[in-house]
Amino acid sequence: MLSDAIVERAISGFPVIYPTSNLPALGCVPTTDALDLLYKLKQRKAEMKVSLAVSDLEQAAEIVEVNQNVVRLLSDFPTGSLTLVLPALKQMDERVGGDKIAIRVIDTPITQLLLKRVGPLTATSANLSGIEPETDCDSAALALDLDSNAVISSNCTGGPPSTLIQCHDYAGLMSGEQLLVLREGIVSKSEVKAWSMKMN
Repeated sequence: MLSDAIVERAISGFPVIYPTSNLPALGCVPTTDALDLLYKLKQRKAEMKVSLAVSDLEQAAEIVEVNQNVVRLLSDFPTGSLTLVLPALKQMDERVGGDKIAIRVIDTPITQLLLKRVGPLTATSANLSGIEPETDCDSAALALDLDSNAVISSNCTGGPPSTLIQCHDYAGLMSGEQLLVLREGIVSKSEVKAWSMKMN
């Protein structure tokens, strides 16, 4: 059950921990002050960007360009398995990409509820930078010295991360050369290439 306390905390700009299909994520609204708190908590360098989690493509379309080819790509792979770098509708904080934002649609039901109520949240792993992440959300909160109002209790699978893809031609999106896999995760490079060849 999603508590009002964690919703209010996130809306107020404080970091929260929520489950995804692989690992607990540390989320905050993508404002300057909230990102300052998150980066201080993670001890993360400012030049290391973070992605944003959204509840669905409709929410994604409020912050990035989502054309039909992007919809087709995401619909052909399991929800949450891809993170796509897409053009921002307006300039955002450089720590979330500035004019190119990495977007991941989350498939975890309780996290979808959180995102629908709060809006997009950062989707970085819930751990200190350089430290092996926990798979249990409560353990992740303990490691980051966050209290129970800051976490949705859940045990994640600990599986591979989402595959991060840079799209070089957002209108075309049909050539393998236009899809650059920046981080291979649960979807392999060969699967991405096969999809591109199928769509040509």
